Amino acid sequence: MRGAACRGSSALAALPRTAVVRVTGASVQQLTLSLDPLPPDAPVVIRCSVPVSSSASAVVADLLDRLETAAIQLFPAWLPDGDTLSTASNLDRTVVRMFARRHAANSEHFGPFLADVAEAALLGRARFERFPPEIRARGLARILADAYHRDGLVLLIDGSAEVDDDRQDVVAVAFAWLADHGIGVWLTHGVLRSVDRFPTTVVGVTSYLEVPTPTAQPDVTFIAIPAPLGKPHPLSQAEQRLARALERCEWAEGRHWNQVRSESSLAPTIRVDLIWPAERCIVEHDGPDHRTAEKYAADRVRDNALALEGFRILRFTNDQVTGDITWVLDVIKRMLTKLRHEEGKSS
Repeated sequence: MRGAACRGSSALAALPRTAVVRVTGASVQQLTLSLDPLPPDAPVVIRCSVPVSSSASAVVADLLDRLETAAIQLFPAWLPDGDTLSTASNLDRTVVRMFARRHAANSEHFGPFLADVAEAALLGRARFERFPPEIRARGLARILADAYHRDGLVLLIDGSAEVDDDRQDVVAVAFAWLADHGIGVWLTHGVLRSVDRFPTTVVGVTSYLEVPTPTAQPDVTFIAIPAPLGKPHPLSQAEQRLARALERCEWAEGRHWNQVRSESSLAPTIRVDLIWPAERCIVEHDGPDHRTAEKYAADRVRDNALALEGFRILRFTNDQVTGDITWVLDVIKRMLTKLRHEEGKSS
């Protein structure tokens, strides 16, 4: 079954969010770039690979375990007042469960499950009690959607790893089960080639992502969550390392992590890793994916748009941040000092 072609991030936002649908016309890298930042009306989209499991129930369990780990890493973004707690004391454990029950009473969350995940997140470990997969699926969909202030959760399935022919029906059953329990599934090119019962939508991409020869995509670490706005990415070692280092620097005040900017209706909406808005200074961290043709083209478009708005952009590789943080801090400090001096002279 094939649907009509549609183009751009708004087309992705319009895709079903409680069904399994095959998305063609764009590579997984192009789709990922089109979803960063997430369009205003889109669900939260988490990119992941297909688990290596022999049964549909095992595939479901594996994916739910991964999603629960992501929810724990995103805490306290999804729990009101959760950021007021910082220890694993018996008192804070009691309080975090109280916060969870209070939040559940005024929402669609299931209180006991939410309380368990909240306590596990506070302690930094997996939950001990096990709930049925039906409760876990719907509960995790709500938690992860709340973390990004979105309505719904979708898995973008990476097709870089082939699924054996004898396992494709098993995986298809697992994906259909997830869709029936609140988690949508978007299949990218090459996923479940022999399964033809899912509808297909052709999605076009923004012109600057239309590269003549798509670059091979670096392997995804099984699951990749979007950057949470306002905080360093919990799965980025480079962002976490730089965030800890900047906390010790008085000169680094005024910074904001993972902010979305749109200077005008004609300019692309851009998410920046780290920004000093007063100084109009931006710092970006580049992982291996920035070497792909699609990402390289997207970086040039966004950097040019930001430069036209008067921003200075510093780019560091992840290896530079994790390997020579002193040099990275020195470069950022020198740039901020220069910009503050220029602002002082012009005022």
